Amino acid sequence: MSSIFQRRSVRSFLPKPVEDDKIERILRAGMEAPSAHNRRPWEFIVITGEADRQAIAGMSPYAKMAASAAAIIGVCVNLDLGGVENPEDTWWVQDLSAVTENILLQIVEEGLGGVWLGWYPDKDRVRAFADRFKFPPTVLPFSVIPLGYPAKKADGADRFDPRRVHYGVYGTQK
Repeated sequence: MSSIFQRRSVRSFLPKPVEDDKIERILRAGMEAPSAHNRRPWEFIVITGEADRQAIAGMSPYAKMAASAAAIIGVCVNLDLGGVENPEDTWWVQDLSAVTENILLQIVEEGLGGVWLGWYPDKDRVRAFADRFKFPPTVLPFSVIPLGYPAKKADGADRFDPRRVHYGVYGTQK
């Protein structure tokens, strides 16, 4: 569980490429996520080109670090794979959240850093990303993960807060 406790959002990267075998292990970890009804509605886009990274950095005020990342993984839903019969069937949101967290944990295992950028449900971000990378209408970007070798070591502060744990009845704490 050490990667859980070491994981922090990393927003500055060294100018060093990430090896292909590390990217593959990161993607494999993502695909090990649990999935409602085992639908596994995920697809991924790996982006390393400078112009594309710059474009992503401009798609959200929170994505500036994408320009300096070595790679970016777009975690996407393919609604055709998700068995979605109506737009309100959003179990895939939980599936892709689990995928994103698995990816972030494997990034730590690989000695890298990354940050989860929320893309869905912001319609402007979704549209800009989907248009840039020529997605069909049934594929939507869910999260965007800039990653690379961290420029500095992230803090490892303990985030456990017993005041947020309730036993039996809300408000009952040990």
